[in-house]
Amino acid sequence: DISRLLLTMRYNGFDSGIYLHFAMYNHDEDPNCIKFRPTTQAKERSNQLHYSEARTTRYVRKGEALTLHYLENPREVSHPTRRRILWDQHRFDIGDEDAYKAFLHLATTDTAGSSDEASKRRQAIFESELVSGKFPQSTVEESAVNEEDDHDSASATTNIEKSLDDLEEMMVELQTVFTSKTGQAVAENSSHFDRAAALELTVGELITAGEQSLENNHHILLSRCRRLHLDAIEILLSHCSNVLTEKQSTDMMTRFLVSVQPLLESQRKRLGSDHSDVARTYHDFAMGIQALLSHSPKKLVSLKLDGMKTLDQCSKIEHFCRSEKERIERLYPRDVDSILASVNG
Repeated sequence: DISRLLLTMRYNGFDSGIYLHFAMYNHDEDPNCIKFRPTTQAKERSNQLHYSEARTTRYVRKGEALTLHYLENPREVSHPTRRRILWDQHRFDIGDEDAYKAFLHLATTDTAGSSDEASKRRQAIFESELVSGKFPQSTVEESAVNEEDDHDSASATTNIEKSLDDLEEMMVELQTVFTSKTGQAVAENSSHFDRAAALELTVGELITAGEQSLENNHHILLSRCRRLHLDAIEILLSHCSNVLTEKQSTDMMTRFLVSVQPLLESQRKRLGSDHSDVARTYHDFAMGIQALLSHSPKKLVSLKLDGMKTLDQCSKIEHFCRSEKERIERLYPRDVDSILASVNG
């Protein structure tokens, strides 16, 4: 009947739409699959259907259920926000601290059927929610933030998320402007350059403030902040290079590396070593090292990043990041169109 149809549409949809087969996947906070939207190339072939596809992100044992993370854009939200969204959109509750541990299979010390790698990954997922060493309180209902208690964990995450939402909206606008056909002319427009530069600096300040208020360098929101920071710097270096001075470019590359290394470390802890998001960050890390090796090797060494105290170490890390990026990308061939064409042909 109509009521059943409406409920099905509400509670089985993703951000990008409703999918017959994806609706069969259960949500997991530590999913073994990731959903890719259709590629731009596929969308441009208007005379053909185009498809989303799911790929496993790690080895899946026989009989193990395939799972997805129901949140797509963004996935990196705090536990209180994620709990409310999942309840509102899908009508299940990931719970408070104890229930969430059970959801992650951390409630007991019994690790039968769970590898050490899986246990460490799930523990990292749990720890990525801690604020000042404590798990934030939450409910499934929207609740007003107590403005009088600036040190409350829910208040800290809510303030960061509100700032991120605004800054990400600005980023989308700038990406649209800079990737338009008149991108070069836009880059020479000082107002657009000023907005992009202000965005980069603001996100950098948000990272610093977040590190202080969250007291958790691997908090999930800091990963989201650092990704946004890298994207902002990439826009400036890619589209405004003719406006930037050499010193400005070098300083941005420096800030880029300072953000990318902890982001990579956090992602590897939470997502594992074969996730496609990790491949992207490996690529960013390699590009950042290469840029400073070419423009200011002394500046690169002076950063004293982990394992990068000499130029030789920097070169080895850069090569390793490129190799890992290529290795991981081979795990996600994105060939669903060709597979379906061969089956239907």
